[in-house]
Amino acid sequence: MDMQQIAAAFMSSPQGQQALGALGAQGVGAADATRFLGHATEAAATHANEHHEAEGLLGEHAGRNFFAAFTAGLMKGDGIMGAFKDGAIGVVTGRVTEALVEKAGLEGGMASTIAAAATPYITTFLKEKFSGGA
Repeated sequence: MDMQQIAAAFMSSPQGQQALGALGAQGVGAADATRFLGHATEAAATHANEHHEAEGLLGEHAGRNFFAAFTAGLMKGDGIMGAFKDGAIGVVTGRVTEALVEKAGLEGGMASTIAAAATPYITTFLKEKFSGGA
C-alpha cells in the first residue's frame, strides 16, 4: 500500500476538502494545510495498516490517548459505544500529532490543534477505504 497515493486520494476526496476547510478555519494557509494533511494522512494510514490486522486499529499500546478521548466521549454524553469511537479517534489523533511534530516541524500545541481538526475526516476516509466503502 503506497501511503503517498492514499494521501493524494484523501486530498481529492470530500473528506479531504472538508479537512482543508477545517484547517483554514483554524487560520492555516492552503499550502501549509495541504502539506500538514499529507503528513497526517500518511501517519494515520500507516498506523491503520500496521495495526488493523494484528491488533486492531488501535494498536497494541493505545494507552492514554484512548482513555482521554473515551472519557471525553462519556462526559459529553456519547454513551459507551460513542465513547469507544471517540477513544479510537483519540489514538489516531495522537499518532497524527506525533507525525506533525516529527515531519512538519510543528510544536506540540499547534500539532495537536491541527490533528484534532483533521483526524475525524482522515479516519472517516480510511474507514471507507479499508472496509470497501462501508
